[in-house]
Amino acid sequence: MDLHGCPECQGVDVAWADALSEQDGVLARRYHGSCGGCGAAREFVFALPARPTPPRPGAAVTFGADGETSVLFDAGEWVEIADMMALAAELPDTAAAEALAWRATAVACFDEALKFVPAGAAEAPDGAFWSDNGRAFRDRFPDRFRRAVLEERRAALGQG
Repeated sequence: MDLHGCPECQGVDVAWADALSEQDGVLARRYHGSCGGCGAAREFVFALPARPTPPRPGAAVTFGADGETSVLFDAGEWVEIADMMALAAELPDTAAAEALAWRATAVACFDEALKFVPAGAAEAPDGAFWSDNGRAFRDRFPDRFRRAVLEERRAALGQG
């Protein structure tokens, strides 16, 4: 949610409250609160999967169902999040356990981005980028969406 700052002031400081809700007949999780910068009402509603997604064996962090591409974030956003998590793991004041958790989250984000690269393809196709943020990130760093680069960056994090 921090990737999408307040439309009024671009702030991300929100004390989120959450609850289960129903959106168009689909069970969802609703997050709502007021922007800490300007007081504007903020809300995000995320549809829940039809069936729970168990963690993948050996993975410390997982997102989404095996083999299904995300509808929450596009490939560009997943790689941008992975970059932020990997960077957080390397900050000098980050405790070892916290760094391990940040790296595990980055690995899971790269796994999600890799789901957008079709079998046998060298890179994520244009359709894998539907958000303004994701397209802008891809435009700045197009090489980061090649399968080989995604796999190399994932492996460099030293997780599973």
